[in-house]
Amino acid sequence: MTTRRGMTLLELVIGLTVGGAALALGGATFATLLDRRDALLADADTDARALTSRRALEAWLAEARAGTGSDDGLVGRTATLRAADGALADDVASFTTTADGDLRRIRLFVDRSAGHSDLVAEMVRRDGDSSRTVLARDVAGLEVKYLTSAFGRREWRRTWDGGALMPGAVGLRLQAREGYALPPALQLPITIPLPNGR
Repeated sequence: MTTRRGMTLLELVIGLTVGGAALALGGATFATLLDRRDALLADADTDARALTSRRALEAWLAEARAGTGSDDGLVGRTATLRAADGALADDVASFTTTADGDLRRIRLFVDRSAGHSDLVAEMVRRDGDSSRTVLARDVAGLEVKYLTSAFGRREWRRTWDGGALMPGAVGLRLQAREGYALPPALQLPITIPLPNGR
């Protein structure tokens, strides 16, 4: 009996073909894993930004101040926007806050210009410097409510013009644009009790 040494050309071609297919499949799997990782990182970034925006809103509202003559305290205007997908809350809230140790006037509203709709905070500091921050993208509506216990009855109102009076609490609720979803941190309403409110 003779022993055979080496491989035939056919065995070599088959081995190279199987090895090449395995490498191609491994490369495709690796590319899919990289794409999935990028998507997860983008989702994590969106969630982190939403949580930062929620915490900023909570801090600003928790430090809201009543009007003192140089400012007009908490003012909230309510409106409804009729859209193709139904009625959307189109509220605007404006208040003075001492959050971060800096006295500033903040105006919250949904900016629907240039084909987008974003929750925006316009800020004016005591020194007159102003800035604008986008807190959330794809927000279709902003609903703001004010808790009051006027005349011994507790109720949520849609408008507030208290000047020197503050509500007992402020509640914010965001509505997402049709076909979009808000990040989890912004899906739940934000309710902030105000210590000097009534």
